[in-house]
Amino acid sequence: MVEAKQKRRRRLQATKGFYKAYIKKFYRDAHKAKAEGKPVAWVASTFPVEILQAMDIFPVWPENYASLCAAKRVAVKFCEIAESRNFSKDLCSYARCVIGSLSDKENSPEEGLPRPDMLVASTGACDTHFKWFQYIGDRFKAPLHLLNMPYNISGADSEHLEKAHIEFYISQLKELIDFLEEKTDTKLDKKRLKEITALSDRTSQLWGEIQHYRKTIPSPMDARDAFSAVFFLLSIPGSPAAVEFYERLRNEVKERAENKFGAAETENYRLVWDNLPPWFDLKFFEYLNTLGAVVVAETFSHVWMGRLDPSRPFESFAKKYLPNFANCSIDRKIHLIQDLAEEFSADGVILPTNWGCRMMSIGETAVKEEVYRKLGVQSLIVNMDSTDRRNYDEAQIKRNMEVFLQVLNEKNQNG
Repeated sequence: MVEAKQKRRRRLQATKGFYKAYIKKFYRDAHKAKAEGKPVAWVASTFPVEILQAMDIFPVWPENYASLCAAKRVAVKFCEIAESRNFSKDLCSYARCVIGSLSDKENSPEEGLPRPDMLVASTGACDTHFKWFQYIGDRFKAPLHLLNMPYNISGADSEHLEKAHIEFYISQLKELIDFLEEKTDTKLDKKRLKEITALSDRTSQLWGEIQHYRKTIPSPMDARDAFSAVFFLLSIPGSPAAVEFYERLRNEVKERAENKFGAAETENYRLVWDNLPPWFDLKFFEYLNTLGAVVVAETFSHVWMGRLDPSRPFESFAKKYLPNFANCSIDRKIHLIQDLAEEFSADGVILPTNWGCRMMSIGETAVKEEVYRKLGVQSLIVNMDSTDRRNYDEAQIKRNMEVFLQVLNEKNQNG
């Protein structure tokens, strides 16, 4: 009984009931917007969603919806429906899941995704986005706009981007706005854009503070809470709801850090997690906690951050989205993971090879070798899928983790 109370007490109160309190509300609001005749846009990652928010276009994220389907354990069924319609099993599992869900609305969580009035994506993530959205656009007779992003070959951070890249990105934003104004018959209100940009900047600032407190030993917050809470930063960063939630979460994490209250009862191993999680098994991170291991940082929690200047929103968006490692060479990813391993005092790095997202899995061997060469920090590569449970061998992954932690333990004992 005491152990059960202790476990309950270690749960963050801010993220408790996150699905019912925030995710369900988000999809209710999306369907309500559609019913009231407000424009709904399907949007993909690495896209400046703040512009949509400023124009009162409701942004719906199919990638987020796929993770929801995975958590509700219906993603495999939807993937199989897509495969039965000649979509390859090697296709992105997010895409297969969402495409399949369109043919089974009755079993789709939260009444499925509302019909899009338009689709927007960028070249900053993967080619699948464009072909996936092209198919959806044809199916629903909805227009598609692709934001063309210059490839950040050098991997420059926000302060060292090439001037030509920033200027080109801004020119593409202007084309995007022309598209949105034409489709909505509404002009972009620049004052409103500044307000949304200020909210998004505050959201990113708060999320950064939360990550800072996670550096504390023991860490006050683990990956399960992070992978839930990052929803606001990715989906609707320029909203009062995002700011309010992150203020509460920041305050709770800060208090825990100051009182040395860890996410796990015992913290023997601090880990960095790359790539996406198995959305259908977020309890996996609780299992790690029972082994004395805590994921203290995730690349996914850091790539969406970026401070914004409301007085210069377009340039700010360039500096926020162009350095995303999905839009850079592998060196950018290596440096990010090295920085996280150092700053968060990590003992090891977990590198999932996500069969459902090949783009996010590129270069894991190079990452492993470089992190060890430069820091002496060891990594574990594991095979899994973020959405399709058929590509997830839970028993094997747990065995691999246990062996990896034994290796880390021996290293710690030997100094």
